[in-house]
Amino acid sequence: MYELFGWALLAGVLNALAGGGLFLTLPALLAAGVPSTGAVATASVASWPGYLSAFWGMRRQLGSGPWLALTLIGLGGGGLGALTLVQFNADSFNYLVPWLLLGVSLLYARQLLSRSGFEGPLRMKRRAWPLLLAGSFYGGFFGGGLGVLLMALTGQLRLGSNLQQHAIKLYLSMLASGATILVYSLSGLVHWRACLLLALGYLIGGKLGARLLVCLRPRLLAWAIVGFGIGLSGYYFVRFYG
Repeated sequence: MYELFGWALLAGVLNALAGGGLFLTLPALLAAGVPSTGAVATASVASWPGYLSAFWGMRRQLGSGPWLALTLIGLGGGGLGALTLVQFNADSFNYLVPWLLLGVSLLYARQLLSRSGFEGPLRMKRRAWPLLLAGSFYGGFFGGGLGVLLMALTGQLRLGSNLQQHAIKLYLSMLASGATILVYSLSGLVHWRACLLLALGYLIGGKLGARLLVCLRPRLLAWAIVGFGIGLSGYYFVRFYG
C-alpha cells in the first residue's frame, strides 16, 4: 500500500509540469484492489493537495486576472462532473480515454505549429466560458490528462502567456478536484487510507513540480506535453482495446 506514496509523488510532479498524474495513481489503485469507480474518486480527491501546492507556487502569474470567472468555472464544472460519475460506471468511460488524450494532444500540437502562436492578453473571452467549463467538467468526472486538455484550451484561446496558462491550468484543476471532495465523500466511493497516502505524495510532488516549471523553457515543455499525451493515448489504446 505504501508504494502508492511513491506513485503519488511522481504524479504530483507530473501534474504541475504537464498533467496526467492520474495515469500513474489510477493503475496503482487498481493494482491494490480498489474498484475502478472508487479508484477514480480516490485519486481525484487525493490530487487536491498537489494542485494546491503547485498553484501556490504559480499564483503570482495570474496577478489581477479573471479570478471570479475562473473560480465559478472550476467549481461548477468540477462539481457537475463528479455528480455525473456517481451516476455511471467508470469502466465504460475507459474506452473514451485514449481518444480524448490523442485528440487534445493533437490539438495542442496544432497550436504549437501555428505561426500566430498560442499566447495573448490575460482576459476572459465569451467563448472561453463553455470551453473551460467543459474542461473542468472532465476534471471532475475523470481527470486523466486534464492538464493536457486545459493547456490545449487556454492555448487555443490565447489566454495569457505560457506561464499564465500553466497557472490557469493548475487553478482550474485545483478547483475541479476540490469540488469532487464533497461529492465523492458523501457517495462513499473514497478509500480513505489510500487517499491519505496519495495526498501526501501529491502535496510534496506538486511543490517540487512548481519549482521545476519556472526553470524550464516554455516551448520545450509544451512539446513534452504533446509527446506525453500521445504516448499515454497509445498505452491506453493497447490496454483498453488490446
